[in-house]
Amino acid sequence: MNRSLWKFLTSLRVTIVLLGLAIVLVFIGTVAQADEGLYQVQNRYFRHWIVIGTTLWGYKMPWFVWPGGYSIGVGLVVNLLAAHIKRFHWSMSKLGIQLTHVGIIILLVGQLATDMLQVESHMTFNEGETDNYIERARYHELAFTTDLDKDQQQVVAVPEPLLKQGETINNSKLPFTVKLQTYGGNGDVVSIAKTMDAGNKLTAALGTLEAEFSSADQLVPQAQRVAETPGRAEIWRDALRGVGETDVEDIVAAAKRVAADPAKEGKLRADLKQRFRAGMLMRFSNMSDDKDPQMASGMRLAAERVSAGQPVTEASLPPASTEGAGAHMTLRPLPEVKDMDTRSFPYAVLDIQAGGKSLGTWLVSEALREQPIKVGDKTVYVSLRGERHYLPYSIKLLHATHKVYAGSDIPKDFRSRILISNPTTKENRETEISMNDPLRYGGLAFYQYQMTKDELDRSPGQSVLQVVHNPSWLAPYIGCIVVAAGMLWQFLHHLVGFITKRRTARTA
Repeated sequence: MNRSLWKFLTSLRVTIVLLGLAIVLVFIGTVAQADEGLYQVQNRYFRHWIVIGTTLWGYKMPWFVWPGGYSIGVGLVVNLLAAHIKRFHWSMSKLGIQLTHVGIIILLVGQLATDMLQVESHMTFNEGETDNYIERARYHELAFTTDLDKDQQQVVAVPEPLLKQGETINNSKLPFTVKLQTYGGNGDVVSIAKTMDAGNKLTAALGTLEAEFSSADQLVPQAQRVAETPGRAEIWRDALRGVGETDVEDIVAAAKRVAADPAKEGKLRADLKQRFRAGMLMRFSNMSDDKDPQMASGMRLAAERVSAGQPVTEASLPPASTEGAGAHMTLRPLPEVKDMDTRSFPYAVLDIQAGGKSLGTWLVSEALREQPIKVGDKTVYVSLRGERHYLPYSIKLLHATHKVYAGSDIPKDFRSRILISNPTTKENRETEISMNDPLRYGGLAFYQYQMTKDELDRSPGQSVLQVVHNPSWLAPYIGCIVVAAGMLWQFLHHLVGFITKRRTARTA
């Protein structure tokens, strides 16, 4: 090897530069989370070879180029390994240092392998249910399922990267051809009927608001009603201050003064209508109802259209498809989410063709259940779902235990009693998975997911397991043991040498 290259690879300056690059990368990645989201930053900055473009404090910097986490990590491993080879001299006195270096290399290589090879999935089931697959929440697939018999299904799955608008899907196992008419990364599938219902309620509420402040005579009676609805008091006080009133503690008295002043009363009524209208639209826009999510989505869409001055009528809400659930749904495209707490719901409109003609269009989304498509005497169920990986065994949830500390929502003990049935090994045994006691089976690690109070209220008998496939899961343990052994050896070697010298000096 060229001497100058070898000198460069073993240089301590290279180590310092790489550490400096890592510090800058961590800083930029931390700041960028505010604009790009944690999940996006992890993939683009730390699980990538090079970073091209960034957004800091709201400013886009497309010209920014920086080595990614993989590049810096590999550079540190190569530098440390080369320096270790160059300076390696076998002796008992330096064995501890050598072991420490080897342990650090194992830790770095293990972390790189974990980032590149680890796959996280989940398994969700209710008590009494049996599943033989795991799903990846942030990856999706278009699935066509056909029942072969009561125990077997035929599945044709198209991974998300192949789902592109205008693409045609042909498969010999399907009795039809699929053309992707529309595909989007995130969208809200909304019931047309629920949206119209929400629109009627919102329009009626806004009409009542308009009538409440239609004339100066209405000001004082409305001010008197504030005592019945304390939440409106601050809105009134802010509006009164806006027209020049300084003493707004007694809202009724202030309203009487303004009502007697023609120059102020019109401005106050307009301001109050605008404030209450904005608050009403905001409540509709932020509506979240787990008991009736379709109604909540309809209220959000109705508020969005009313705010934009658009009608909420059947004619203004075109159905997303001609067949299936989409015939009663409208589609509301949304920007893809980037944070860890929420996720995108991709959607697609499929044009199903057989015998040289179109059978109609179907809307598929993770928010919808699988839908039947009948061609002749064959029925195929279509769905857009989380990417599934089937297991050679099945797991049945026997019992789910959810406990929290008294008087709080803090998890105390979440555990799942499961039954593993493996026809290959003829294994049929029960075991338990808890928060601090995962199950390792078949190359996978099953961890108990800590469900929130809302999740528990919605599904009291449900359990969610986080499933991790990590071929390098032992690397951190081995690396730490080797580093600890090296440090212990180095300490004991010097300690024994020190004690031996002292004894020799005393003897002399």
